[in-house]
Amino acid sequence: MADYTCLNQKDLESLLAFYDLGPLENARALEGGQANSSYKITTPKGEFTLSVCDEKTDKEIHCLTKVLTLLEIQGIASTRLIPARTGKGFIHFKDKPVYIKEFLPGQIISRLTCSMVKEIGQAMAEIHRITPPEYLPKAFPYGVSNFEKLVKKEISHPFIPWLKAYKQYIQTQLDPSMAKGFIHGDIFWDNLLFDRERLTAILDFEEACQYYFLFDLGMTAVGYCADSQGFDMDKVAWMLKGYQTTLPLGRKEKNQYKIFMIYAAVSAAFWRFRQYNIRYPDQEKKNNYKELAELADQIRTMDQKQFMQIF
Repeated sequence: MADYTCLNQKDLESLLAFYDLGPLENARALEGGQANSSYKITTPKGEFTLSVCDEKTDKEIHCLTKVLTLLEIQGIASTRLIPARTGKGFIHFKDKPVYIKEFLPGQIISRLTCSMVKEIGQAMAEIHRITPPEYLPKAFPYGVSNFEKLVKKEISHPFIPWLKAYKQYIQTQLDPSMAKGFIHGDIFWDNLLFDRERLTAILDFEEACQYYFLFDLGMTAVGYCADSQGFDMDKVAWMLKGYQTTLPLGRKEKNQYKIFMIYAAVSAAFWRFRQYNIRYPDQEKKNNYKELAELADQIRTMDQKQFMQIF
């Protein structure tokens, strides 16, 4: 958990007073997220997740709560938003947005079988079929357009010239005509729930936006088809196989997928470096970006003919 906000029992009870969920019975901090402080709470009406949004504005959380409602309407298995007594989707704790969702049972699994990865691909296709609403942001929150802010800082660190070089590479290689639509943007191991080997829910749509579908597939490969040893290209192939059962990729899209995998890995590395070296310096996590940077390097050096075998 990104432990930026700590809530005690009195804090939780005061927040619950804004909801029709009854008194607090139990509460415990949850691990996994890197931008929220979340708690599993139990009341007479069931189990819920209360999240304090440490890095999101009211506008962004208002968008998220509307997205969660849209997903429920569209039949996408995700957490159900619990509105406050006022009908609003979120409240505040010390000027930070707070929202409550239904707690979903299930397992968070970091190492998946090929059949499980294929199921993720199928679920991604269902998300991509949703018509993006007007309120959805038109840019990814830590996409290439944000790299320049870090590059311009007077920071003496090997990551900065590396990021600058990749920024130029991505901008020259990426085809901006690739299709865009509703994307999740952050399919990592802690954002999916399974019942044994069956996918039961997709969580945390906080980075949802209207952006490149291929970027979403690239980030999913980073989040679920890689480990400390690098990408498992067999798993990437299975994820794409599942996706294409619903949304087949054309020749141009297949040719562009390599650059989007690189782009996703660089974006994730950028987020981790900025998070743990600039925004919230953390000696234990300051080098966590390196494994993601290595993923970008791995794919960039891979022969295109070899890469295309995943299709």
